[in-house]
Amino acid sequence: MSEAAQRIKEAALREFAQYGYDGARLERIAKAAGVHTAQIHYYFRNKRGLYEAVQALLTPPSLEGALVPLREAGKPLPERIQAFYTRFYEGVKDLSLSVESGPTNLLPMLLRSPRPLEIPEWIEALRGAQQLGLLRRLPVRTLLIQQWSLALAPMWFEEPRESWEKYYTEEAPRLFWEVVKSV
Repeated sequence: MSEAAQRIKEAALREFAQYGYDGARLERIAKAAGVHTAQIHYYFRNKRGLYEAVQALLTPPSLEGALVPLREAGKPLPERIQAFYTRFYEGVKDLSLSVESGPTNLLPMLLRSPRPLEIPEWIEALRGAQQLGLLRRLPVRTLLIQQWSLALAPMWFEEPRESWEKYYTEEAPRLFWEVVKSV
């Protein structure tokens, strides 16, 4: 998505929040975004299309796909964690976080807590690895918090989007295993 379209969505988010759908005006949105109203029509067709794009910003990303590998009991832990971070990236790569209030305030509630990782199959896998001496004997919740913190680090620290893919596919899985492995 272009920078202009992103600015339009951010301005529209503020406009719809302040005035509601009926009170929102495309002229004010265009002015706040530093564009002409024709660009709003170009990117979003009409007010309804823009409103739907703003609603999509507010809809939490689905993390269900990211959690699937954690449930796959037959796969090795490193493979599961690699797949988790790769799929997590797919779920959040288009999440808009750049409104003036700061990215942390815009994280959907789903992303503010490590609760989605409390999957019985995953907890069992981590405990099993601890019993075999593969993982540090930390409380499992500590391991989950570490995993979740690494997942959210690019958003918390406002890392450039271009670096996210490499981070999630290479760095986050490596960092997780460096922190939790017992050897």
